[in-house]
Amino acid sequence: MGFAALYPSYPLVECSGAGCLIFIRCWTFIFQNHSKFGVFLMNSKVMSMKQAIKSFVAPGDTVFFSGMQHGEPVAAIHEIIRQKIDHLTIVPALTLTAGLLIAEGLVDKLVTAFVRDLFDKRRSYTITKARKNGAYPELEEYSHFGLTLALHAGEMGISFMPTKTLLGSDLARYNKNIRTLACPFTGEKTAAVRAINPDVGILHVQRADQAGNAQKWGSLGMDRMGINASRKIIVTTEEIVDSKVIRSDPNRTIVPGARVSAVVEEPWGAYPIHLAGCYDSDLKSYLAGIEGGSAETFEEYMKEYVYGVESRAELIRKLKTIKGEEFFESLKPKNMVFSEPIRMGI
Repeated sequence: MGFAALYPSYPLVECSGAGCLIFIRCWTFIFQNHSKFGVFLMNSKVMSMKQAIKSFVAPGDTVFFSGMQHGEPVAAIHEIIRQKIDHLTIVPALTLTAGLLIAEGLVDKLVTAFVRDLFDKRRSYTITKARKNGAYPELEEYSHFGLTLALHAGEMGISFMPTKTLLGSDLARYNKNIRTLACPFTGEKTAAVRAINPDVGILHVQRADQAGNAQKWGSLGMDRMGINASRKIIVTTEEIVDSKVIRSDPNRTIVPGARVSAVVEEPWGAYPIHLAGCYDSDLKSYLAGIEGGSAETFEEYMKEYVYGVESRAELIRKLKTIKGEEFFESLKPKNMVFSEPIRMGI
């Protein structure tokens, strides 16, 4: 019961009889006496962004990034760039901020569902720079649903997921990880998408506790599947809260602390992307620097806002001197909408 209170969607075991009852009562006792078992339950995984990236992201890794232009782990992406961790395979649902890694020549392979930069009228300088430098990555393309299924298979620990949606597309002609097979029950032709298990998943959320139990709301995209399919997990969060907050609303927990390697408290960690309930996006400024197609504006952006600072906190301080404190206040929600409280108990 206690485990389920923290991780309602996390698969455990099926049990019945006296053994199951003892198991439930033990967990219930532990959670009711949480303060006495703090060391056991709440082994802190809190560290700095620099330490988390250095410890858990290595050259050659496959890295999943959360967010589909919502809650992207931008601070973590900047730190990977500063540490120059290269030869990466990246798995973002969309490539808006992850494109910086491509521009800096750190990506060997891009696994994604949509690359708008392939279209001339929408191409950003990130792709232009990569091509000029001969660093354009290999592309492994899926539909959004196909990539979701690949990550879901990885999350479930199975080798593939079947689907009919890819049968009418050309993706299987170019992606060796999409195959066709006969259904073992009906004999019907179906597509199969191979599982993806990233070496590292990086997730930005609104709140998490020090053990890594992470909660996110708003548009989740592929976050739940991708992060739980990952072998190592870095959670970056707007705030670290007491575990009581997590237990009071467990259904928002999208990854259990038992699976998390590091927790980084990083306010404004998704900026300039928006994060539901926290702040709006500042894409106008971002696009002016990154997407304008100018080498000068791009390199100036990277020099000032990525390489020119050592941390997210320093970046925000710098931007506040440029834009003013009131600008960041203007990004915060004006009319907060609160959910009705839920009732939990045993």
